[in-house]
Amino acid sequence: MSNVYFPFSKAPLRTIKEIQFGLFSPEEIKRMSVVHVEYPETMDEQRIRPRTKGPNDPRLGTLDRQYVCETCEEGQKECPGHYGHIELATPVFHIGFLTKTKKLLETVCHNCGKIKADMSDSKFQDALRVRDPKRRFDMIWRLSKDVAVCEADAPPDDDPFSKEASKPAKGHGGCGNAQPTIRREGLTLVGTWKPNKSMMEDDVDMPQPEKRTITPSVAHNIFRSISHQDVRIMGLSNDYARPEWMILTVLLVPPPVVRPSVVSGKSTSGLRAEDDLTFKLAEIIRANQNLQRCEQEGAPEHVVREFEALLQYHVATYMDNDIAGQPKAMTKSNRPVKAIRGRLKGKEGRLRQNLMGKRVDFSARTVITGDPNLSLDEVGVPRSTAMILTYPEVVTPYNIEFLQKLVNNGPTIYPGARYIVRDNGERIDLRMARKTNANLLYGWKVERHIMDGDVILFNRQPSLHKESMMGHHVRVMPYSTFRLNLSVTTPYNADFDGDEMNLHVPQGEESRAELHQLAMVPFNIVSPQRNGPLMGIVQDSLCGIYKICRRDVFLTKDQVMNIMLWVPDWDGVIPPPAILKPRPRWTGKQIISMILPSGLNLLRIDKDKAPLSEKFSPLADGGLLVHGGQLMYGMFSKKTVGASGGGVVHTIFNEYGPEVAVSFFNGAQRVVNYWLLHNGFSIGIGDTIPDQKTIERIEVAVRAGKEEVEQIVASATENTLEPLPGMNIRETFESKVSRALNNAREEAGSETEKSLKDLNNAIQMARSGSKGSTINISQMTAIVGQQSVEGKRIPFGFGYRTLPHFTKDDYSPESRGFVENSYLRGLTPTEFFFHAMAGREGLIDTAVKTAETGYIQRKLVKALEELMVKYDGTVRNSLGDIIQFLYGEDGLDGAHIENQRVDTIKCSDEQFRDRFRVDLMDPERTLGPEVLEQATEIAGDVEVQRLLDEEWEALLKDREFLRSVAKGDEEMMQLPINVQRILESAKTTFRIKEGTISDLHPSDVVPHVQALLDRLVVVRGDDMISREAQTSATLLFKAQLRSRLAFKRLVTQYSMNKLAFKHVVGAIEMRFAQAQANPGEMVGVLAAQSIGEPATQMTLNTFHFAGVSSKNVTLGVPRLKEILNVATNIKTPSMTVYQEPHKKHNKESAKQLRSVVEHTSLRSVTEATEIYYDPEIQSTVIDNDRDMVESYFIIPEDVADDSSRQSKWLLRIVLSRPKLLDKGLTVQDVATRIKEQYPKDIAVIFSDNNADEQVIRIRQLHDIKEDEDDEDMEYDVTLKKLEQHLLDTLTLRGVAGVERAFINEKDNVRVLEDGALFQSKSDPLCKEWVLETSGSALADVLTIPGVDTTRTYSNQFIEVFEVFGIEAARSAVLRELTQVLAFDGSYVNHRHLALLVDMMTVRGYLTPVTRHGINRADNGALMRCSFEETVEILLDAAAFGELDDCRGVSENLILGQMAPAGTGEFDVILDQPMMDTVVSRNTGIGLMGGLGAKDAMINDGAATQYDTGSPMMENGYIGTPDPDAKFSPIRQGDAEPGAGGFSAYQPSGGLGGFSPAPQSPGGYSPTSPFNTSPVSPGYSPSSSYSPASPGMAITSPRYVTSPGFSPQSPNFQPTSPAYSPTSPAYGQASPTSPSYSPTSPRFSPSSPNYSPSSPNFSPASPAFSPSSPTYSPTSPAIGGSRQFSPSSPTSPKYSPASPGWSPTSPEIYSPTSPNIHGSPTSPRGATSPSYSPTSPQYNPTSPRQ
Repeated sequence: MSNVYFPFSKAPLRTIKEIQFGLFSPEEIKRMSVVHVEYPETMDEQRIRPRTKGPNDPRLGTLDRQYVCETCEEGQKECPGHYGHIELATPVFHIGFLTKTKKLLETVCHNCGKIKADMSDSKFQDALRVRDPKRRFDMIWRLSKDVAVCEADAPPDDDPFSKEASKPAKGHGGCGNAQPTIRREGLTLVGTWKPNKSMMEDDVDMPQPEKRTITPSVAHNIFRSISHQDVRIMGLSNDYARPEWMILTVLLVPPPVVRPSVVSGKSTSGLRAEDDLTFKLAEIIRANQNLQRCEQEGAPEHVVREFEALLQYHVATYMDNDIAGQPKAMTKSNRPVKAIRGRLKGKEGRLRQNLMGKRVDFSARTVITGDPNLSLDEVGVPRSTAMILTYPEVVTPYNIEFLQKLVNNGPTIYPGARYIVRDNGERIDLRMARKTNANLLYGWKVERHIMDGDVILFNRQPSLHKESMMGHHVRVMPYSTFRLNLSVTTPYNADFDGDEMNLHVPQGEESRAELHQLAMVPFNIVSPQRNGPLMGIVQDSLCGIYKICRRDVFLTKDQVMNIMLWVPDWDGVIPPPAILKPRPRWTGKQIISMILPSGLNLLRIDKDKAPLSEKFSPLADGGLLVHGGQLMYGMFSKKTVGASGGGVVHTIFNEYGPEVAVSFFNGAQRVVNYWLLHNGFSIGIGDTIPDQKTIERIEVAVRAGKEEVEQIVASATENTLEPLPGMNIRETFESKVSRALNNAREEAGSETEKSLKDLNNAIQMARSGSKGSTINISQMTAIVGQQSVEGKRIPFGFGYRTLPHFTKDDYSPESRGFVENSYLRGLTPTEFFFHAMAGREGLIDTAVKTAETGYIQRKLVKALEELMVKYDGTVRNSLGDIIQFLYGEDGLDGAHIENQRVDTIKCSDEQFRDRFRVDLMDPERTLGPEVLEQATEIAGDVEVQRLLDEEWEALLKDREFLRSVAKGDEEMMQLPINVQRILESAKTTFRIKEGTISDLHPSDVVPHVQALLDRLVVVRGDDMISREAQTSATLLFKAQLRSRLAFKRLVTQYSMNKLAFKHVVGAIEMRFAQAQANPGEMVGVLAAQSIGEPATQMTLNTFHFAGVSSKNVTLGVPRLKEILNVATNIKTPSMTVYQEPHKKHNKESAKQLRSVVEHTSLRSVTEATEIYYDPEIQSTVIDNDRDMVESYFIIPEDVADDSSRQSKWLLRIVLSRPKLLDKGLTVQDVATRIKEQYPKDIAVIFSDNNADEQVIRIRQLHDIKEDEDDEDMEYDVTLKKLEQHLLDTLTLRGVAGVERAFINEKDNVRVLEDGALFQSKSDPLCKEWVLETSGSALADVLTIPGVDTTRTYSNQFIEVFEVFGIEAARSAVLRELTQVLAFDGSYVNHRHLALLVDMMTVRGYLTPVTRHGINRADNGALMRCSFEETVEILLDAAAFGELDDCRGVSENLILGQMAPAGTGEFDVILDQPMMDTVVSRNTGIGLMGGLGAKDAMINDGAATQYDTGSPMMENGYIGTPDPDAKFSPIRQGDAEPGAGGFSAYQPSGGLGGFSPAPQSPGGYSPTSPFNTSPVSPGYSPSSSYSPASPGMAITSPRYVTSPGFSPQSPNFQPTSPAYSPTSPAYGQASPTSPSYSPTSPRFSPSSPNYSPSSPNFSPASPAFSPSSPTYSPTSPAIGGSRQFSPSSPTSPKYSPASPGWSPTSPEIYSPTSPNIHGSPTSPRGATSPSYSPTSPQYNPTSPRQ
């Protein structure tokens, strides 16, 4: 079908809103059928054409080019095919519904069709209340299936006066017949009728149950008798799925389109190979014919039965050929037939292969190679490919000439075009087309070759996370591979060893825009998965950037000048050289600083403990300091410029945005590669050769290790080896040997490490992080080390030895795989073999892991695919069920979060006071005039002190709260917005020097900070719950903000001034708004990918010994599988048992607790058990026991023990004394437990505590009446059983399920006396003794006294769920998941894990992420069937008549519709009347100056013209939009009179096309002394204020060329307080031109009252300055280094769309804040009469307004 072009149609495609599943009734099948198929032959006898009334009847549709379909008379391209039908001679079961049929037959009475269950039963009433039809059916079936009789009503009572008669009993109303139990045998159902009581009385011979098959026709009749009401009660549907329709009476025949026959041989009527389905249909028809014939001929019953069974078999295998216990139907060539079910199910089935994903057009695939000269977001496309792929571009006035040129070039010349698509849908192929009809018209489409700058989607499989598909810009290049920048290989996980990648060309303006705005590489530099960068500098650029930073790199002037040309956006200034004499030299660090954006600050300290002098001028160039965009010391390495959180890339991206980050990538690569090319870098064998001394040291280290091993072996042979706790001797031996050998390798490695210089090329690569590690170097140079298989040393593969080359029982290092050579020296054959074994294991592991993790990823994606952030901030699925009330519990996007220090957590009370406390009454704690201007005024001010006290209280509260949530003494937390960095950059922006006196006032700052905190809203709403949610969402972040913006800190640490402070507040608010999660974001898939992608990096089997205790925990992929499958019995269940707080430092109590918790069975303390025949009861035949027994009988303890009843057989249990001591038990304890267990049946005698042997003797008691003879035989057997039973089931003490417990110590944090948090390994008070158990029994352990019930934890979260409930289980699952991922060293942001865990627990029980969990949800059937159990789910949906509302992602994907995800979640509403007023051609408008469309120099986006007559104007919207917006319909060029058919806008007259001059006379807009139009370079000559005035016109030469106002001019400082482009006093923009000044008398518009120099207005006055540099959008910190155009006063910098402008910055300029004077929405806004520009009192700056 892919090559079928459907004819163009203007009709819009309807979207499918819902899908109704159901069953066809026989009548419906016959109604839609076009032919009754009766003959099995496909072709006529003459083999000419298809046989009429056969399975390929021409009326069913045609597959042959020669014929048309006889029904619809269309050719093979058009005809969709039509259905036929087969009338079956007898009904047959539908194999898919067989089990459902069986359940139905068990539910209803076989005579009257009523539901058998008792209607009045409370359970039945409960079942009726269940909404879900499937569950209701199930419950009713459970209640009915065991009912053996269809209850009839009791005959009515004759006594009319009895009490019961008054309220008539609602009976069952059945028919009283016995009901069978039903079994399925093969393809038939067999019923068994139990004889009931009445039959028994009548007929004594018939206790035999009666058995007979329930034929389909019987079942059909039963189903037909079910009433409509009962069908509804059982959850089926009368309209769409009556029960009798589940039994086939008429079989639908699919059209040949579905089962095309293949012509083999020549195209002329060769042999046709029929499809499997056609073949099966023929067999069904044959069987049907045979059956009909038999019935007509009246053949004997058993023959008919045979034929019925055959028909049943064929119909069943036609639908499903994998029936258990049935032979598969075979074709002639003896392979199994592919039935309908086989076509749908599985990975290659219809759903997953052809509906969930399809092959696409406009895609290319080829090998990739690297190219460092491409930009990060480019991809090099071969020219040959670019000429095949096309992009349909619509012809417009702007591109017609360009496209015409392409069309003239045709498909063979690049750049050209391949097709023209006319507006009626006709396609002109330019290969065929003569040049005549190739003239383009507007509205046509040209399918042109892709060209430089086009946006495409680039992808590498496996697409494990969203960054595996990103948007790139095309760059057409010669040769035949895709080329990409090296830094972009990390997210794709690509390398150039032959990888291929796919490129997709978007085919429309929307998809192109989405790629360009959302999916481009720059936007994906920082990933929400790890809230850190995904891309960094790699490979040779990384090695080079490390080398260029070395202190001994100096460059001459010519070298520097060459390198400068590689710096992106170089301003032409060469930095001053670092060394002037003897000759100028530049350092490498200077060169690298050229690439860093100016103002970048970054500090990484190498040694925290070093003294200050050493910290900031490190000896060895360790650590790193970038200050103001200059690299001061340190070397860039993978840690700083790689893909690491908090590094250079991350900081640049967060502070300067994606573009700057990209240019850093490009610049670094270009500069470094150029320098490295000339500097040179290579590696040779010489780099791996150690010097003589090192070789000796290595040998010493290895020898020492081997000697240690020899000692261990010796002590093990002599049996003097002490087993470590929790291990046996052998494990201890292995662990000690491994440790010794590993230490030897470590030692040897560190020796080489020391000996190699930094000049060594291998070391340079390892240090920079570009390739390799110290381990690789030490293996090449020193020693390869121990080879391991499955985490142990090489095992014995032959008899007691690893290879035949060794002696038996050789445990020496060489024999068990210790390689003591380096790769340089070469391995011996045995070493090589062992090394190959270890290597092979790695390969196999990888292969297995790929399959496992791939499936895990698919399950995760399918489970979470439809979760999305909705417009109310909640996360919901397609049914609208809330999964999370706030995404990630804070409503923020993962990419905006950074790891930052919250420094209130750790500090002591004293430090805390020093840092934050201001006490104006206490001269010690007040702020002096040396830091604060108003220090003297506020001294002793009670009001100010009250504010400061409030702040202090809040800080104390925060600190307490933070300590309760912080993990240990960890001060780093993942929070949005790096406040520290905003403060730092504010200092640089506002040029605040260290120790400047601050002009802040507490009564300004404290309320401002409070107001800021109140404005950071995530959850809107005033009710209790919303308020609580809002508090919880912002709790941590607000605590951080309070501590960073504390008054004392701002003044002392940052010396903030008022402007800077306002700037900081505005920036924080803006950034916080940007960090909100976007509605429509598909967070479910994001979470699934963020968990699945690290899983693929995990090692499959993590072998690790948890140190001393052999408590081995499953980790890695197997554990992840257990968690997601919610496995009931996990491999290594374990608990952590904490002691009650007052005992936690006590080791003895821990030991006692261990003996109480650890499960001790009799077996674990027994040394031996023996069974004796010992006839003398009062004495014994065993000499050792004689004393014990006799002494026991001298003083008989238990008189009841009659010795004559005791058996002569004796069970003798010998206990092991050391084990008893270890467990703290005595023989007596054991004996009493045994007695308690069997008080009546046995007699027990036990030895004394001090006896040599600890023995328990047990004899059975028996009744005296029994004969003596057979007793001998009996008792030895029963005694053996008793022995087994005692050893295995007798619990001496402890909790069953806890196999063993180990005492362990955990480090704790404690609060010292001075209030500091403290954690150390050496402090005994920081230790706590806990039990680690293997085996888990949470509920029982919690009951033991001395256990801390609040902290004890089990890793079997099913137990946590059973004991503590679902919320606890949620945290437990989260904890386990985090642990699995963290063990591997990958960090995944909490929000993704939380989402998965919420999904698993949202239903109130633990839902596994498997088909048992995902597919049990009540989502649509289509979505469920796209995961697993495809056919079963679809059949179920049909049987219950389900409705799928098509809201999910999968459903829409299957239907080929836009899914409600991302940008498909909302609609764009177009203002049609407004669109009609658009001027379509710009030629007649003053803007264009009459230029033709071809060279239209469009200024500032003026291409989209809105005319002045636009209804927007007349609707009184004039005030609402910001008049300075970059793209606002209100400010357009002054049209020439009559242009566009609308009256011109003539500001002077005040009688324009729509209202008396909305702007002040003379086109003077309140916010700009310039032109009314942000886009018009000219100025309307008709205005009353003549632009020719020499003082100010744009035409005046003084203005444009004024040296004062040139952006390049050195004294033009955007940050100078005088200059601010949005200030009403904008005239100061040219401070050096005296004639251009707002105070000049010439600059005074006609209104006499309006004088900008009016005394009550001062632009610097803090009270009203909407745009004073407080928060100037063009300040270099925010706007970056981008210049704004002098011709446009409303530079796009300052527009709501500009990233630097914060619409919500408090008090500065807020169009919606009522306290701003000129604000459009203020009560005296644009429409209020007093604000009329011509009104005499108009004074925009008057304080009254």
